[in-house]
Amino acid sequence: MKILLLNPPQTFFPGSDPPAANLPLGLLYVAAVLDKAGYKTEILDAFIADVPFRKIGDVTEVGMPYGRIKEEIQRRKPDIVGIANPFTCQVEHAIRVADIIKEIDPSILTVVGGPHVTVVPVEFLEAARNVDIAVIGEGEYAMLDIVRFFEGKKKIDDVQGIAHRRDKMVILNSPRPFNENLDELPFPAYHLVDMEQYLDPKRIEYRSFQKRALSMITSRGCPFNCNFCSVHLHMGKTFRAHSVDYVVAHIEHVVNKYHVKTIYFEDDNLTFDIKRFEAICDKIIEKDIKFQWETPNGVRADYLTLDLLKKMKKTGCQSVFVGIESGDQYVLDNIIGKSLKLKNVIKFAEMCKKIGLKTGAFYIIGFPGETKESMMNTVEFALMLKRKYDVGMHLLFATPSYGTRLYEECKTKGYIRGHLTPRAFAEVRQNWGLPLIETEEFTAMEVKEIASRAMKAYRKLSIINYIKHPRKTLKTALSQPSLVGKFIKNLQSA
Repeated sequence: MKILLLNPPQTFFPGSDPPAANLPLGLLYVAAVLDKAGYKTEILDAFIADVPFRKIGDVTEVGMPYGRIKEEIQRRKPDIVGIANPFTCQVEHAIRVADIIKEIDPSILTVVGGPHVTVVPVEFLEAARNVDIAVIGEGEYAMLDIVRFFEGKKKIDDVQGIAHRRDKMVILNSPRPFNENLDELPFPAYHLVDMEQYLDPKRIEYRSFQKRALSMITSRGCPFNCNFCSVHLHMGKTFRAHSVDYVVAHIEHVVNKYHVKTIYFEDDNLTFDIKRFEAICDKIIEKDIKFQWETPNGVRADYLTLDLLKKMKKTGCQSVFVGIESGDQYVLDNIIGKSLKLKNVIKFAEMCKKIGLKTGAFYIIGFPGETKESMMNTVEFALMLKRKYDVGMHLLFATPSYGTRLYEECKTKGYIRGHLTPRAFAEVRQNWGLPLIETEEFTAMEVKEIASRAMKAYRKLSIINYIKHPRKTLKTALSQPSLVGKFIKNLQSA
């Protein structure tokens, strides 16, 4: 038996940042479990493929053309194909790949997993007629059970955490309990992919300007309940984490074997257990492991102390991103449900400036219940943090992702503008896109105008900062040449 795990191509819409690759971590973890169980497993990353980008209308297709994907599947002759679908805006690619597989051989079992599928499994299978099974939640052991079902060693109804078909009906099986002991998982199956495609990319950068960089996840689950976030829907609310020894051994593995220079910790709550994370830092210092790291998903500003920030910097931390969401305390408390005090955010910014640690923050405007005044409070708070503490501003529009409380409220009250197509979900995340939410208090264009004015003011502050610190600016330009383009763009648009 042969299992093929496939990462589909992706579509980039006008205004998107340049295509950036990412290790298909979900597939690598699934592959590691299957490999450990003795099953022949291959990975086809059709997104990272070294082929020219294709312009189709006003969008750009990145990855293998479907004709070549078909040839690869025919050549590899898999019995089961597991397809990744990490983003709602890319779901059509997962469906198209499944269609191709069934064209080749209807007996091949097609399986799709990911956050989108987890949240709307029934609707997904109703739309994706050539997908046999949808995995709901964590996929490692669900996929192992699916393989055993295919072998005839397990009944389909006994496979927890999936949706499947029976007599043209979609059946939801019982939920699969979340894996409480993450240390049971082997390291991702790096050996099943060409790591140099990610560590020394030729066509698609690895999510940033850094070379020899990869992503790592050391924990799962989020105990908080922000109204816009769907993380707990597919990873649970209970915080689960790898042990200190496991994490440090994993870091040593990628640094020593693959000469990794930068690690992006993609956890949703990397520092939630402060004692655990401090112990990780202590062990890195003790073992003198040399690498740089960042927190692109963001951490909580109120879960960091000065001592911990100092240790983070000593272990190679280059920047700390935090999720602030709103600069209006009422919105945080009564609309988003963030459980965060803005005074603690300011304290965090002060500590980082004191020790010279670069910082950035995520903000969101356009929630139902907000007013234009509360959105301006967020903008003013973000600009204040930039002006006083040089905290980077990343301003986003509230997006009604499926399964969230925000989605349910917007759907019930009729606040969703237009249709929630894959393209709409992609465009709302672009600087030029329009929000998907309108209420009695604001229109999408009004929210857009607030964001545009905010970005213009932010760019001016950035230029002032560049001029005030020429030595720092030159050092950044030399070490991070791709940021020179951003600097020039700021000058042109300020």
